[in-house]
Amino acid sequence: MSLNFKEFRENWVSFCIELDRRKLNKYEKGKIKGKKFEEEFYKILSSFVPKSYRIAYQKKIKDIDYKFDFLFIKSDAPDFYDIDPSKVLAVFEVKSHGFYGYKDIHKIKSVFESVRKIGLEIKLFYITFRETDTYDKKVRAILGNLGSNYYRLSDSGDGVQMPPPRYFPNEWDRLIEDLFTLKEM
Repeated sequence: MSLNFKEFRENWVSFCIELDRRKLNKYEKGKIKGKKFEEEFYKILSSFVPKSYRIAYQKKIKDIDYKFDFLFIKSDAPDFYDIDPSKVLAVFEVKSHGFYGYKDIHKIKSVFESVRKIGLEIKLFYITFRETDTYDKKVRAILGNLGSNYYRLSDSGDGVQMPPPRYFPNEWDRLIEDLFTLKEM
């Protein structure tokens, strides 16, 4: 798995362009893109799992009513749907097209605050391939300190065109650097 941003984005954009040629409605395309983006990020994350941890997919943390895209959990953690917070190193939310309303931003803030209350050492990651400037500013303002591990990899402009009008390779570099710090734990 390449950790090169240019290669990652080119593969992703090619996939999206090909998908857009298919005769599917917007909802179906969105679900396929979201699932594929999760699969691609799973491959990337698997390069950074610390030795005594593993990746859990679509699991909850005990006492938090939210299903996370990915968790880094201790290898000895039972494979339950609700993971004991003491067994969690990091939580990951990954999105191909960012937020769809301010309500969603407040929801993730509330979830991240709940994680902080039960485990201050748990690392929080929110990664989006595309986000508009407007939502990016709102996300950063609403998440505040919780948004230090928020990564916006490209601008979605009006949200329709592919490829995106601007990429942010520095965000990718920051993400990879932060993931390396997890691997060292």
